Amino acid sequence: MSKNTKQHEVVVTYKKKRGRPSGIDPMIAWQIVLDGEHVGYATTLNSVSSILYDMGYKTWAFRRTPDKKGRPKFKATVVRFDKEKEL
Repeated sequence: MSKNTKQHEVVVTYKKKRGRPSGIDPMIAWQIVLDGEHVGYATTLNSVSSILYDMGYKTWAFRRTPDKKGRPKFKATVVRFDKEKEL
């Protein structure tokens, strides 16, 4: 990793969806927050990595830290990359 690479912080928190399930819509979701800004939801942690990769971020390992209510919460450091150079 070069010295000019800026690292970003991602926080992934377990959230239970409210309301009735519709179709095959799961009742749980992982909320994705990148540098304090809400990015979206995913149904699995694997999809979190895929979403971040599609946005141009490479994910390092997730670190598990429970939130105040004891729900699962993960933090990860991500690095922005140029997709054109990767291909």
